[in-house]
Amino acid sequence: MKTDTFKIKRTLFKQYAKLAKPVFKFLPIPIAQQLSGDHCMSEMVTVLQEKKVNRPVIITGKNFSKRPEFDLLTDALEDANVDYYLFNGVTPDPTFNVVEEGIAACMSHRFDSVITIGGGSSMDAAKVINTCAQNGYNPRKTTGMFKIRKKGAFFVAIPTTAGTGSEATIASIISEDDTHQKKQVISTALIPDLVVLDPRLMLGIPSTLTAATGMDALTHAIEAYLSGFATPESEQRSIDATKLIFEFLPHAVGDGASDLVVRQKMAEASHLAGLAITRASVGWVHALAHQLGAFYGIPHGLACAIGLPPILTMYAEKAPEKMSKMADQLGIAGATEWDKAYGLRDAVTKLCQQIGTVPESEMIQVEDIPEMSEGLLRECYMSPFAVPAYFDSEDELHTFIREIFMAPSED
Repeated sequence: MKTDTFKIKRTLFKQYAKLAKPVFKFLPIPIAQQLSGDHCMSEMVTVLQEKKVNRPVIITGKNFSKRPEFDLLTDALEDANVDYYLFNGVTPDPTFNVVEEGIAACMSHRFDSVITIGGGSSMDAAKVINTCAQNGYNPRKTTGMFKIRKKGAFFVAIPTTAGTGSEATIASIISEDDTHQKKQVISTALIPDLVVLDPRLMLGIPSTLTAATGMDALTHAIEAYLSGFATPESEQRSIDATKLIFEFLPHAVGDGASDLVVRQKMAEASHLAGLAITRASVGWVHALAHQLGAFYGIPHGLACAIGLPPILTMYAEKAPEKMSKMADQLGIAGATEWDKAYGLRDAVTKLCQQIGTVPESEMIQVEDIPEMSEGLLRECYMSPFAVPAYFDSEDELHTFIREIFMAPSED
């Protein structure tokens, strides 16, 4: 009976994803104006002046607000006499409490714009803070799809890591205050008006964070390409991003960490991958990564790096066609579709080993696997993620999770 229920849910999800396909493929999604390069902060101020906004709230985390790179933003604003207010209360995996504090900060400053600077956590928090503060929404009632209908104030997003691509997406991830389970807020109204890609902000990033965020971006690119919601345009963005990451991520982690060109290329790759998932969404890797974050606090990029090669193995075994097509685009040779699919998997595995993002044994507790798998299925099925292949049973999924981490058998 348990297996029958699992298969019924899988069948229903496939139908749900099929019905959602035209919506995702043809949904009008705005694309932000983009400024790129090491002079783009001053260009950003010019845009603000053109838009006649002068009371922005800067939304970021406390640690980044103390870094010298943060001064690149505040100096540019102060030189132009912009009356900004700093809210630096964003925490990793921000909660609804953090969002509510940010809303209060915006209202107290009588804001006319929001500038978020930081990684994915700052971006996610700012998206919901801005739209809720501007429109009077209760952030706890915005989870799910398209519950936010109106845009917020003029919104500038400045990523400081090359990984999340959150500055390009229609999604925000906010955690429950008590359980830390991640909730998605999805709306086209979350898209920023202006994106600033300044490589100077990324020069001081540690190699471990560079590696993890880079693998997050690669996961975006690959999952978007393999998605059933992909379009020719999103596929090309995925390919372009993947090529850049394979070429420049090893340098960003190693000898090119202080090279502005390397950092710029990674920022561009991350943004392209973010645009790709905005159209095509993600898949099993992200669903698994969110569970690893909720249960064990494993950073999202590292969790993606851990889950990507084994998920690609599953895809290669069950649905090699799209992986083979991607391998062709990347110049990965093979005599058969399976050869090419496994070749793509091997290239990703080699990159993970090269930059040091590999799982450690006993990272999870075996007794958590059933609850983790339920959360994974819930996210993948309800989002929906148009993945190219599925698990055949709950036991197969449990075994899959256990074997990733080489956890001991339950027997």
